[in-house]
Amino acid sequence: MNAPARATSWQRLRRRVARLTRALTLTDRRAAEPDAPCAELRRIASDPDYRALFLAELDAAITDRDAERKAVLHAIEAAADRLRCLVVGPGDGSGAGERAA
Repeated sequence: MNAPARATSWQRLRRRVARLTRALTLTDRRAAEPDAPCAELRRIASDPDYRALFLAELDAAITDRDAERKAVLHAIEAAADRLRCLVVGPGDGSGAGERAA
């Protein structure tokens, strides 16, 4: 069997440069990500028009979320009422399973 050929100095250099490039690229991405939320906050604080738009969208999102929660709550209450009707007979207070026995 032939032994694998030894990497030449150019091949080793190429691999090292590739690793170094990847490491620097990841470092740049990590450094850029945390600044994005701060930039958004700075824009909200410094631009009155953008602040008004942001607050209007925030109010709309909160209103939508509250409406969704109320709809889910009503659906849960309706399901609980249906389940109670199945478990407890109408008006007699006994369980449906007890009547069948």
